[in-house]
Amino acid sequence: MLLFLYKYLQPRLKQMNNYYTYAYLREDGTPYYIGKGKAGRINNKLHAINLPPEEGRRIFLKINLTDEEARKHEIYMIFVLGRKDLGTGILRNMTDGGEGCAGRVLSEKTKKKLSEVHKNRKKSKEHRKALSEAAKKRKASDKWKESVSVAMKGIMSREKNPSWGKKWWNNGVECKFSRECPGKEYKLGRIINKA
Repeated sequence: MLLFLYKYLQPRLKQMNNYYTYAYLREDGTPYYIGKGKAGRINNKLHAINLPPEEGRRIFLKINLTDEEARKHEIYMIFVLGRKDLGTGILRNMTDGGEGCAGRVLSEKTKKKLSEVHKNRKKSKEHRKALSEAAKKRKASDKWKESVSVAMKGIMSREKNPSWGKKWWNNGVECKFSRECPGKEYKLGRIINKA
């Protein structure tokens, strides 16, 4: 039985502990960027920060970490060394670390530029169709469904949802949304104008 468990769990344990934290160093040896990753992330050129030219200036800080451990270590190192953009330290990191853009501070100029770009962005019919097809193929994991369920329990409970138990009623001219029938002339259903 133990041999079976070992053979079953060992590949999963290896997969769980394949994250690391790393640093990019200046010529004087001080770090200018802290990151977390797995596989070849340390050498990936798709960074907002340039890679140091020599591999000796790309170092691993900790290896064999779980994703959670790597996130926590990255956040800790950024906190300790501080960020240049906030005036708290020496790192060029634009966020507090972990996952995503937590803690990123955008200037008003950058916010305005992003706003203008997104206001004027129109997707072609082909692009919208491709997005729709991709969304239809995507399957939500059980873990994600459970996390959404837990998050929504406090927000969308019966007591807090103002639409709970309401139905659409119409009298042939107008529609009303209520729990009870608003009058004898009303029947269940909604009128949809296709003008």
